[in-house]
Amino acid sequence: MSSFSIPLTGLKASSEALDTIANNLSNMNTTAFKSQNVTFSDLFYQQVGTTGSGKTLQVGAGTQTAATETDFSQGGIQETGNASDVYLNGNGFFVVQNGNTTEYTRAGNFTQGADGSLTTQGGQQVMGYPVVNGAVDTNAPLVPIVIPTNAVEQPQATTTLSMTANLDVSAPVGTVVPAQVTIYDSLGVSHVATIDFTNEGSGSWSYGISLPDTLTPTSSSVTAGNPPVTTATDTYTFAQSGGAVGTVDTSTNLTISGLNAGGASATITAPPIAPGESLATYAGDLTTQLGTEGITPASASVSVGAGGNTLVISGTSFSTSGNVVQEPVATNNTGTLTFNGNGDLTSPSGNLSGINFTGLSDGATPLNFSWNLFGSNGQPTISQVSSASAVSGTTQNGYAGGESNGFTIDSNGVISAQFTNGMTSPVGQLALADITNPQGLIMSAGNNYQTTLSSGTASVSVAGSAGLGTIQDQALEESNVDISTQFSNLIVEQQAFDASSKAITTFDTISQDTLNMIH
Repeated sequence: MSSFSIPLTGLKASSEALDTIANNLSNMNTTAFKSQNVTFSDLFYQQVGTTGSGKTLQVGAGTQTAATETDFSQGGIQETGNASDVYLNGNGFFVVQNGNTTEYTRAGNFTQGADGSLTTQGGQQVMGYPVVNGAVDTNAPLVPIVIPTNAVEQPQATTTLSMTANLDVSAPVGTVVPAQVTIYDSLGVSHVATIDFTNEGSGSWSYGISLPDTLTPTSSSVTAGNPPVTTATDTYTFAQSGGAVGTVDTSTNLTISGLNAGGASATITAPPIAPGESLATYAGDLTTQLGTEGITPASASVSVGAGGNTLVISGTSFSTSGNVVQEPVATNNTGTLTFNGNGDLTSPSGNLSGINFTGLSDGATPLNFSWNLFGSNGQPTISQVSSASAVSGTTQNGYAGGESNGFTIDSNGVISAQFTNGMTSPVGQLALADITNPQGLIMSAGNNYQTTLSSGTASVSVAGSAGLGTIQDQALEESNVDISTQFSNLIVEQQAFDASSKAITTFDTISQDTLNMIH
């Protein structure tokens, strides 16, 4: 009887609507979940006759679920502080890969595997564009995003430096203005380069670049004689290039303590160092100073070792403190700056190149760098006006080595590894997909979607382009389920279910009455 089949279709449709509402409510806290709505349509109609005027008489056969539509409106934002969480603000889907199947999701609660791969909570690989020769290549095929977990950023030696400074035109001739900038060698060791500007008058300032290099002594001891006597030795090895030995730097602050002839302790402080003083002269000065203080040669003596590039302190009872500092062999490290009547630098007319320091004590390759006297706009960075001499800023492009300690994701989806030396390096860029008809997508497990003929194929690009949204890291998109709307829909569908149920019980009563009439 259609009297029973018609309300049964209503019960079935209402049941499916209630299931959908229940699913929405159960996913209120699911990341980036999109709520669904059920729409209904009537079934076919049966012709039961015509009226006197010829109009067709039809009786409907009930209802059915016509479609389930997904609400793709933007969910709220939840700050998480987790670097692997990604919030997509606007149009688009993240591209993920499950085996050979490409899927799409709005859920950015990604996780990083032990190998550094970025995956969804369900284990699908997050896809993006690779880095080629240090830059993201958006023309390359998509690859799984892998963020290095134990990567090492190799050090980079300084190859350029610059500074913004003013040299006081009213300073007396002979005034020395020091400026310092920290630079790095090929091993990532930092050195403080000092540029001394000396006022030569008539708009000219000479300059000299120095690079003090602190030496670490190598120590040894030997036992000889009867009874045995222990002799200690500290050896400081200086740079040597083409037979030239680096000179002792004026920042040396060495002290030597030893015993005099009477067995009392005495200490000398390294004497003043003359500009350009050689290693041999310095050793002689120290020897003279030891003798002046009465320290015996057996207790402590100073000499230049074989090869002429080592300072050797040896004896039976001495100690040292402070540092011995060398000035490596340098080329192209001196010159003159000339300024015009407006205080503008006129000579040199370009940047200085080929500044070289050879024979660093740590064994690094020679430092070779340029000094950029002009900015990218072509304007000089050093002026000479009537204002206090000062350096307002320095820059250089070297850095020490470092280890990876995290990553960041910018608004365009570029993922950059962070290192302990403060440097960053791009490792990939998240891909986003634009779907022509999102309502044609089919849902799969894990809050993912797959394309169909109805949805059309995905157009893949990057955040902030081609109509796609932007990205914020350390945040997630919340579910867009509105609890008040769902509860209202729940009441409506409950009443519809009750109505269909009431129709069945009514038809059952009518059937019983009909059967009773026969008896």
